[in-house]
Amino acid sequence: MFRPERPHWNPLQAVAQAIAAGEPWILAWTLQSTTSYRLLSRQTGIPEHRLDQIYLGASVSRSELAALAGAWRINVDEVMLTLPPGALAV
Repeated sequence: MFRPERPHWNPLQAVAQAIAAGEPWILAWTLQSTTSYRLLSRQTGIPEHRLDQIYLGASVSRSELAALAGAWRINVDEVMLTLPPGALAV
């Protein structure tokens, strides 16, 4: 029986669309991964109040970004593509 080839799903497109519609990058990724902030906090070790700060526009460190990408099970480079200018702490 022939099964049609399904296109590979890339979450980056959906996240980029949400960001273009005005969602903060961290919320777009969190919604895409269907991960609550409580679970995200537990999986990353980032306190919920810090996730709120990032949501409100605070810079994110490379280690926080790596932890978030790991929890979302995506490559950190994909997350970096969606960061607004100045969001990554140097």
